[in-house]
Amino acid sequence: MHSIILSGVLIAGALFPLAAQADQPVKRARTLVTPEMAESYRQSESIRNLALKGDTRPFTAAVGSAPAQDWASKPDEWFWDIMPTTRIVRNVTVGNDPFRTPKLGCPVHGGEIYRFDAYYPWIVDCEKAPYKLKCPVGGESYPSNDFPAGDLTSGSFPDDGTGWQSQDGRYYFLGLYSHYAYNTVLQPAIKSFGRAYTITGDRRYAHKAALCLLKEAFEYPNSADRKDRTYIPGYGKESGMISDVVWSSGALVASATCYDEIFDAIEGDAELLAFAQKRVPGIRSYDDIKLYIEDNLFRPGIQAIIDKRIQPNTGWESEAMASLALLLNDFGPKRPNTADCLEWLYYGAGRLRTVGNQFYKDGSSYESSSYNDARAGYVRAGELLARLRAVAPGKVDATRYPDILRNEKLQHFYKTYKPGIQALGGAWTIAIGDVGSSGPAERRPRPNGPTQPSSYMDGYGLAVLRSGENPDMRDVALFYGGLRGHAHYDPLMLGLYGFGRDLLPNIGYPQSWNFAAAWEWSLFTHNTVVVDRVENPCSTVIGSLEVWSPGKDCQVMEARKRPYRKNEPRGRSGPDVRDYRRMVALIDVSPSVWYVVDIFRVTGGKDHMQSWHGAYTPNPIAVEGASLAPQEKGTLAGEDVTYGQRYKDASGKERHDPYCYLKDVARGRMGEAVSVDYAYDTDDSLHVRLNFVPMGDTELITARGGAPIAPDKEVLQWAIPHRAGPEDLKSQFVTVLEAYTGQRMIGAVRRLPARAAGSASYEPVALEINVPGGRDIILANGDEKGTLHGNGFSLTGTFGLIRERGGKVASMRLVEGTRLAFGQSLLRHPPADPPARITAVDRANRAITVSGRVPDPQSLKGLRIMIDNHGERIVSYQVVEARPAASGKTILTLDSSGVIGEGIAAGFEGGIIRNGPEINMAFAGLCEINGEPDYSDCFYYGGHLETGEPGVDLKVRGVMGFPYQAWGLLHNAGANHVHLCEKIPASRLKTSIGGGTEWKIYEYGVGDEVRFDRSAETQ
Repeated sequence: MHSIILSGVLIAGALFPLAAQADQPVKRARTLVTPEMAESYRQSESIRNLALKGDTRPFTAAVGSAPAQDWASKPDEWFWDIMPTTRIVRNVTVGNDPFRTPKLGCPVHGGEIYRFDAYYPWIVDCEKAPYKLKCPVGGESYPSNDFPAGDLTSGSFPDDGTGWQSQDGRYYFLGLYSHYAYNTVLQPAIKSFGRAYTITGDRRYAHKAALCLLKEAFEYPNSADRKDRTYIPGYGKESGMISDVVWSSGALVASATCYDEIFDAIEGDAELLAFAQKRVPGIRSYDDIKLYIEDNLFRPGIQAIIDKRIQPNTGWESEAMASLALLLNDFGPKRPNTADCLEWLYYGAGRLRTVGNQFYKDGSSYESSSYNDARAGYVRAGELLARLRAVAPGKVDATRYPDILRNEKLQHFYKTYKPGIQALGGAWTIAIGDVGSSGPAERRPRPNGPTQPSSYMDGYGLAVLRSGENPDMRDVALFYGGLRGHAHYDPLMLGLYGFGRDLLPNIGYPQSWNFAAAWEWSLFTHNTVVVDRVENPCSTVIGSLEVWSPGKDCQVMEARKRPYRKNEPRGRSGPDVRDYRRMVALIDVSPSVWYVVDIFRVTGGKDHMQSWHGAYTPNPIAVEGASLAPQEKGTLAGEDVTYGQRYKDASGKERHDPYCYLKDVARGRMGEAVSVDYAYDTDDSLHVRLNFVPMGDTELITARGGAPIAPDKEVLQWAIPHRAGPEDLKSQFVTVLEAYTGQRMIGAVRRLPARAAGSASYEPVALEINVPGGRDIILANGDEKGTLHGNGFSLTGTFGLIRERGGKVASMRLVEGTRLAFGQSLLRHPPADPPARITAVDRANRAITVSGRVPDPQSLKGLRIMIDNHGERIVSYQVVEARPAASGKTILTLDSSGVIGEGIAAGFEGGIIRNGPEINMAFAGLCEINGEPDYSDCFYYGGHLETGEPGVDLKVRGVMGFPYQAWGLLHNAGANHVHLCEKIPASRLKTSIGGGTEWKIYEYGVGDEVRFDRSAETQ
């Protein structure tokens, strides 16, 4: 049992003015950039080129690097003057309206400029056209006055620093320019000059870097006399500093790194000292320059993080604070100092003491597969703190500030998660949530490195089947997770990769926040199934990987999820969907020929639409097997709903969703076999063909539509199998997907007659797929106990593959079943044993002891097991080692200890453990509706709360939190109190646990059931 004394005093509020504090700089040695790092920079041609020559990446978030070798010749005054005073408010849009619809745009051309870029349409060139914005439509410049010359009023569109007022609103021309000047000039210059000095030793670069750092410090807001100069004036929560609340963090890291690289070169730079004496009051010596930078840039930056004025994507703020702690290495009297950084990192909003709460068991986190990269900030913070312990021996208490790099979930970030989200050997990152785009089918070469096997990440909820060697690698991805930040409504979304490309790209990063809810975030715009046109189900629910059967030529997976709830966490009433699952099989015909079988099963509601879109192509899709009649007018929302129009649905609810942005609608009944072929505009004539096999009365709808911000740019083409019927509709959407270049390699796809033996949850699926040299027969039932019979074949089980070559059976594969037969060929597998049960756990060694019938331990290594904790879902783990134990039991070592949450007992109520201060459990989903706990989305439901003491194993019902994506809320420590399944009296909880005790929630424990994957094959 570990008790934490919550006595750390964190600084809050103003600690300035700095002039009254100590008068000596504290920086005495390089700490951020080690000699080894510096040498690696010198040896890297790419790093050298980036620092010296810069780059031309488009402006996003100060990612660019300045051309140091060219800019070193610019006058010092140019760098000082290029950055406007921070008394001018900075804006990311000219109207300071990033989320308003419509945004102001250009005074003359309006919103037309957003056809060029939804976020950054203005042409800004601080070097050639200082203090001006250029319209990309007409080429005219704003503001009309010459601000740096002192002209504040001339022309039709003057801006004196407070904006220009029109009847439509206020235009902040100089505000947007100031944002660009800082993020595209001053910050990139700081980054490049510091690195160039490290690489070359040329003091010209150090001189320019020091000058830019001095300018940044001169303009940097703080909590005392510069409160009105923050990004959002007033030094309030999330006000940001020179840049906004998010970007200010990365700017601090870049500036701290630069100062670490060049601070020693300030001494003796007489030209710098003379310039500083003219520009900055009170500068008399080289130490004064250093002191000014430390006290007006880095210490205010520390304070801003403590005060939550800087609050970036989770992970980055910890990296920034650890960087500043190591940069200064200051445990002296001046505040805030390194000791204050440590307190914030571990016991303030940095929350490193419970850093594992930000990660799932596989090292993933709760955001998109791009924004999760911010969690690498925690890893980098751990590395920085390890170096702080080395340079400040005896000053970093190992008990109070433990090594977070030992956390197993952080270790999985690079070991498991980062490889797991890669496709085609790392050429692509699997696009989940706000990431990527649905543009043209771009081909990427496979990076050098080992081929990844098929894998699943049950924390994130992503399973990927992989096969083939370069250049014929192919991956199919199934997402069954539930994100909480930068999330899309994408339950059981399918991804497909091959021929070096993302063949069915995700809808991508929002091309405009103004339309994100109606387009990129919506359920329909993903390759999945919509029930009753409900576009906003519960996005945070994580499903279960029900079937996992990787193999040599036939790999099968199936995931189940519950995106629709009759009573959802926010109190809405959704359709009553009782079954929502997707089975996917990757079938290899040869090293270069393959196809995918996709079976999506849904029960509930009365309207099912399966949505498919490919990458952008100017070529029209080719439809076979269905005669489509064009809809004369309107959109997919209805003939009377014009493009982009808000409308009311049949229930009278007003809607603004993707249906009103899909035009050129056509529809018709499906025949026995229907195909939609996407011909991509590529040099190798790439095609993606969807072979639909309708099960029951189904219509096909086609439509066209692109991102609403630029509706005529890269318009996507949609194929939509649609079924409607009475309440509790049952549907199976069966699709065979193939990709090819030039001519098809797969022949006809047709449904074979088959009947169910006895009752069946779904109609049996039997397909014949003609392939080179023969045919494949695919058989599938809705559940493991289902049996189907056809002409010469039968299956009892979930999935079966019969391969016939040259008129003879070449191989058979049976997945989750007991019998597969074809003619005289028979493949059997013993019936499933009753689930085994966990009788003991060894958390330190990630081991469980199970009783019951278990497969041969020698066969279990590397295989997946499912654990039913009788909670929200069934969870998956990989067996690392298996060995027999006494009394017929088996010990299984797993890939994770199963820890999914941690906290500190701060108090007790009946059946409730109150969590400690500043504990954030980002996956919490328990909420109150009408004063009562609602358990609709409880990630921790079924978990085991333990303290490490014998006898403390409490079943968890949920953790109070925020059950929806909300960027601001995810940063905060919520109530996060643990509700137990049993309403144990507070006195008993206090006695058994104890106040201040650390506890952890594990995903499995004693009493849970264990099941094993079952498959068989014959060659």
